Amino acid sequence: MSDRQKIAVIGTGLMGFPMARNLARAGHEVVVWNRTRARAEGLEADGAIIAETAAEAVGSADVVLTMLSDGVATGALLDDASLRAALRPGTLWLDMSSAKPEHARAQATLLEGLGCVHLDAPVSGGTKGAEGANLAIMVGGRADVFERSLPILNDLGRPVHVGASGAGQLAKLANQTIVAVTIGA
Repeated sequence: MSDRQKIAVIGTGLMGFPMARNLARAGHEVVVWNRTRARAEGLEADGAIIAETAAEAVGSADVVLTMLSDGVATGALLDDASLRAALRPGTLWLDMSSAKPEHARAQATLLEGLGCVHLDAPVSGGTKGAEGANLAIMVGGRADVFERSLPILNDLGRPVHVGASGAGQLAKLANQTIVAVTIGA
């Protein structure tokens, strides 16, 4: 598989926007979709294409990257029948949103049933890490799928495979707990 891929980025808020920009600048073919189109429009200058619907965005993608508010939002996206119908078998779904581990496992199961593969890959580093492509990326899922994801994840930061589906979310939760305790101390 080529290192440069067709990537649909769903969610171009504070984190998703610079992540999509970095992927486009790295040479990937990027299609973006956001509920509020205006939040995606600045990405056209970097070569990204703005889709009118999420289903349109994922229709020709090798990889779908979601950066949404939480697992519930990602689940709602996956509940869209037109989006599910647009997914091609073999598509890699990278959920980089912060979610509960059980949401990640449910997404992986659903996507597997559609012939796709899934990694939960939440990030740490904030907007500065997203802008500088220096995010800490905690990845849960199959090791072979993690290897497949490296050409994309390496363009966003420092990915580390931490275990099975849901483990990325669990690692993110542990990371946030450590940060909170440190701030409290």
